[in-house]
Amino acid sequence: MSRKSLSAETVAIVKATAPVLAEHGATIIRHFYRHLHDDHPELELLFNPANQPTGEQKTRASQQEAFRGDFFGREGAPGAALTNVLNGSITSLDDLPALKATVMRIAHRHASLDIRPEHYPIIGHYFLASVKAILGDVATDEIMAAWREAYGVLADLFIEIERDLMQKSARALGGWEGFRPFVVRQKVQESADAASFYLSPRDGGPLPHYEAGQYVTFRVEVPGYSRVGGSAVYRNYSLSTAPGKGYFRVTIKREPGAEGSPDSVCSRFFHDHVREGDVLDVSSPYGELVLVESPRPLVFIAAGIGITVMFSLFQSALDRGIDRPIYFFQMMHDGRHHPLRREIEELARRHPNVTLHRCYSQPSAEDEPGRDYETRGRLGLGTLGRNLPGSDCDFYFTGPIPFMRSIRGALHVFGVPADRVHYECYGPHGAEIEADVR
Repeated sequence: MSRKSLSAETVAIVKATAPVLAEHGATIIRHFYRHLHDDHPELELLFNPANQPTGEQKTRASQQEAFRGDFFGREGAPGAALTNVLNGSITSLDDLPALKATVMRIAHRHASLDIRPEHYPIIGHYFLASVKAILGDVATDEIMAAWREAYGVLADLFIEIERDLMQKSARALGGWEGFRPFVVRQKVQESADAASFYLSPRDGGPLPHYEAGQYVTFRVEVPGYSRVGGSAVYRNYSLSTAPGKGYFRVTIKREPGAEGSPDSVCSRFFHDHVREGDVLDVSSPYGELVLVESPRPLVFIAAGIGITVMFSLFQSALDRGIDRPIYFFQMMHDGRHHPLRREIEELARRHPNVTLHRCYSQPSAEDEPGRDYETRGRLGLGTLGRNLPGSDCDFYFTGPIPFMRSIRGALHVFGVPADRVHYECYGPHGAEIEADVR
């Protein structure tokens, strides 16, 4: 861990001026993107255009949220931590060890994208230039020097942690650094809008051990898709099986997003173009959402395609012989949109310590209560309270951001301490999930 720390004067200046940067955040973002991409088009591929601001932000609140949430396009892009940490966690600037959890989570994302140390000076230069250009005389030499120092310390911290993560990955049995060619051995349609892809290394070498709950990043060339930096698309997908199966598996939902958005581009590519025998570039597994040792009952809560990472954790817990009570809550649209259902139900039948509870928000005429689902409607505090022995459990959840925010709020009302709540946010909206519990 880097031992370089910020001076008290710098911390005071950054804390005092962060609200001003947030107020003008959307304008700073647009200026940053425009000039960075004009001068360094090769870096555009590392940024998610779906999260980049377009048009005018209409309210001060929306400007501030855009700045705090995802200044550099996606939480996994180089430099995203600058605002997530300096702005969103501004009170921790004078306690760098306290930032470790946030830094480590984002560093995992950076490592999966093969972010390199040489990217950080470039990002810092254009960030600071954009701040100065937009704020003008308000950004005095003293203020700019403080933000430059703060960026430098955090950049060094990220570089050091990411280097350690990448080196650990490369040294592990079957490990590698960067991207490795994998062959699609099998493609299985799991539901009306989700398919699983089974992958193994093209070189025939061993797979590294990974932790249930982790993800890999794909670098794919999408036909007909073009950006200034090229046609590659980078996309994280959770591994949807426990480790030790002899293959990687990802289960991908066809995203209905606007035409041209990275999510829809990549998911449609997988569904429409990827076939058995194709070769794809895959990163090492990364991510911090892993099972924590505990004597308490385990509760997994999933909505939609969030079931993939919850299934990996669930299957791993059973593989490890965990015999304490396990509760698996699932919320799906209906039976046609319920991936991995048969695998989950089979594991539940074989393990008497498992309780399943399925919620269908809009069950079809073919979906039978008691056979296909237990609750009609949305999953919330009432359903959890009626089906759990109490709040003294370890909770893991994933799903769409509104769902995750709702569940996080429900667990807060339920009296669950923060250290027993575990989730992974794959987009720029992590602050939203905690908004109702502050």
